[in-house]
Amino acid sequence: MTNEQYCLSMTSDQSTIAKMLQVMDKYGDNKWWLSEDVKRMCYFQLQEDSLLIEFEVLQKGTELLLGREVQTIEFRNLRKLFEEAKTKYKPD
Repeated sequence: MTNEQYCLSMTSDQSTIAKMLQVMDKYGDNKWWLSEDVKRMCYFQLQEDSLLIEFEVLQKGTELLLGREVQTIEFRNLRKLFEEAKTKYKPD
């Protein structure tokens, strides 16, 4: 699946697609948004302001990654969640 195909599967809004593609370009061959490892996916997503995965996946995966329940309001401070995630997960 290409990045463009992935974006189109998520939204039809061209502005959102452009933002998503810009974020994706930063990662080169690291297509973490396609990963089957939800912890890996969430670790990288917590570093981005543009959502590349479904929010429900992000919330459940972040709970698995952190080993605790994560309230929706906590996603207002992604940096804090990412700092916690760095202590729990070390990507390849």
